Amino acid sequence: MKTKSKHASWVIYLSLIIALILSIFPLPEAWQAYRPSWLLLVVSYWAIALSYRFGLLWAFVWGLMLDALLGTTLGLHSFALCVVVFIVHLNHKRIRLFPHWKQALTMGSLSVLYLAIVLWLSRLTGKPAPDWDYWFAALINAVLWPWLFILLRDLRRYFKVV
Repeated sequence: MKTKSKHASWVIYLSLIIALILSIFPLPEAWQAYRPSWLLLVVSYWAIALSYRFGLLWAFVWGLMLDALLGTTLGLHSFALCVVVFIVHLNHKRIRLFPHWKQALTMGSLSVLYLAIVLWLSRLTGKPAPDWDYWFAALINAVLWPWLFILLRDLRRYFKVV
């Protein structure tokens, strides 16, 4: 007799919705440049942990949602997220084996790539160049990555997300 297995997909959806909420959460104007790329971090985690379930289509859809929430050009964050998820998919087995500090360095470099693509595409659409502190978000993403990785990994194990 077959038992119906639950995949606990709601954990993935809830984590992505929380990442979207944190992406639009109001911050003082002076702190805007230091806002982490929450959706990038959460999407990257699920692409590493469940690479067979979470792919480019998911990254594209959630990037479109971020574009709609932020009021940016439609497809800007989607394209950047798809590039990062593509690279993560190529290296997900290797990244899983890295210690946390090396994963943080990897996510920091992927964050620089993500921010560079977003900057490049927003400059093409006519937005002014941000200040030099725009790049601090990549450093903050690298610092937050081990903590977010451990939190999402423990949630994935507790709720048996497969």
